[in-house]
Amino acid sequence: MKRHLAQGDDYKSTGDGLVERLQDWETVAALVLAAATDTATEAESQGLHTAHSCKNLAVLLRSKVKLEPAEAQRRARLVHELPALPATRERMYAGEISGRHALVIADAVKRIPSERKDEAEQYLARVAPTMHPRDLMLTGKYLRSVLDPDGTFRDEQEAVARRELRMASDQDGSLHLKGVFPLIAGQKIKTVLDALAKPRTVDGEKDPRTAGQRYADAFEEVIDLAMATGDLPETGGRRPTVVVTMDFEKLLAMLGSGSTATGDAVSAGLVRQMCCDAGILPTVLGGDSEPLDLGRERRTASVAQRKALAVRDKGCAFPGCDRPPGWTEAHHVWHWIDGGPTDLDNLVLLCVHHHHVMHEQEWRIVFEHGIPSFIPPRWIDVEQKPLRNIRVDYPLTL
Repeated sequence: MKRHLAQGDDYKSTGDGLVERLQDWETVAALVLAAATDTATEAESQGLHTAHSCKNLAVLLRSKVKLEPAEAQRRARLVHELPALPATRERMYAGEISGRHALVIADAVKRIPSERKDEAEQYLARVAPTMHPRDLMLTGKYLRSVLDPDGTFRDEQEAVARRELRMASDQDGSLHLKGVFPLIAGQKIKTVLDALAKPRTVDGEKDPRTAGQRYADAFEEVIDLAMATGDLPETGGRRPTVVVTMDFEKLLAMLGSGSTATGDAVSAGLVRQMCCDAGILPTVLGGDSEPLDLGRERRTASVAQRKALAVRDKGCAFPGCDRPPGWTEAHHVWHWIDGGPTDLDNLVLLCVHHHHVMHEQEWRIVFEHGIPSFIPPRWIDVEQKPLRNIRVDYPLTL
């Protein structure tokens, strides 16, 4: 192996030869892990973790071998669980499966009725070399459903009992979520977020957002939809609403910041964007910090206006976007906070993502024969040619 690394002759192999070499190295890795598991087993039997003032074998592997905590736990599990899995141990020690395969089998067998464990372990060990660990996990679940149908129901009930969602804000006001959802609830959440988190192009350019950012935006979009329905239960005698307070003169001048009811700071630019949102109630203050306007009359589009916008824009009007009308917000072209009216010729439907784009970048909107066209910033198109969503040229009636 050292000679191979020193020679660096992989370039001499091509095509299937390289694939075979990759497979060979995985076999070597499995054999090395098997040997390391034997050594770790002997270390534990001799009580080396106690001699080195470590709580257990996993801590010893972290401390002395410098393994990541998760990997150290996996190695310790192999030491403890392989002796009860002879067929799996044989496959792993032959270099046919990885340690992850072995642990997937161990997890699956634990949930099989005791009288069928040996049969299940032998079957899973036999098929493991033909699939990667995730597929093997799904196979184990299916096997469990066949051998122990009642166990599937028990799993579902246990998952329901474990459900939880925790929320905490950090020092800059960002919200951190950590949750566990049972199968069906999780599938519903994943299906919706997957649909909303698909990459979107801007003037043919690749979506610059990371996958994590796209899913965060998708989650916010779902919340916006829920708030826009008006069907949420009241809290404190009012529908769920975010209140942001800011000095009126500073807001006009785009200076300083506002604050939420929890005391978190919000930039003037973000407050201006919020003024388009039905779920945000801006409170602007005069010179003596007295409320001047708590949500100006007709700040948001009426039901009739929303219907008219849906007929005209057919969803998010941003070029290339395919979000339907129900997933959009009514954006003021001439900002509401600057005195812009809530009229059809000053409103355009935008999804949450492109609403951010309009407020944060240098795009402009103009109306041509009553239809919104978008003028990109110069760094996207030097000539700044107006662009339009192709859907607006097709008829739509409600």
